[in-house]
Amino acid sequence: MAYETKKQQRERFIAEFLRRLREAPPGTRVYMRVGDVFKDADVVSIDELRAAREGADDDPGEDTSR
Repeated sequence: MAYETKKQQRERFIAEFLRRLREAPPGTRVYMRVGDVFKDADVVSIDELRAAREGADDDPGEDTSR
């Protein structure tokens, strides 16, 4: 029996999910049971990400004129 690493399991899951998305008719929801595939993934608050992005946008030392 071959064992997969968590990374290999995630890659296989994402590949399968993308395959189902491509095969589904437009407007169809695609559901998949996640289980513990993403159990050890980093959980980040979207509010924290937005605040960090806004703080970076307000940085006067950054040249954004390009």
